[in-house]
Amino acid sequence: MAQGREWDREEVIEIVKPYLKLGYSVNKSCILAEIPTSTFATWMQNDEVLRKKVAAWRNNINAIARKNVVESIKEGDNNESRWWLERKEKEDFSLRQEHTGKDGEAIEVKNMQELTDEQLDEIINRMTQA
Repeated sequence: MAQGREWDREEVIEIVKPYLKLGYSVNKSCILAEIPTSTFATWMQNDEVLRKKVAAWRNNINAIARKNVVESIKEGDNNESRWWLERKEKEDFSLRQEHTGKDGEAIEVKNMQELTDEQLDEIINRMTQA
């Protein structure tokens, strides 16, 4: 309880629930609902059923979004299809780019403070010529 105030547990849960269903964290939901986070966290810590409900409420928006994406794909939306494949079939469709040095070697990283004035001048010259 914050500052000695008695909170009606069920009323507070109903106030916080809409924010949780939007995918907000417990902390952010409590802030938006103007409920002390510590109060809600204590309830969750002591109540496994509430913890499971909160997890389900927070995942609700993900389920809705997934359903929308899948429906768009079923309707032939190529952009949504590409997006899904890039994220779910990464091995074949990822947009990931690997950065390597010469011949696939690791990129050499130098500490600029360890470079000589001549080396720094050379780097500056290459950059300004590019």
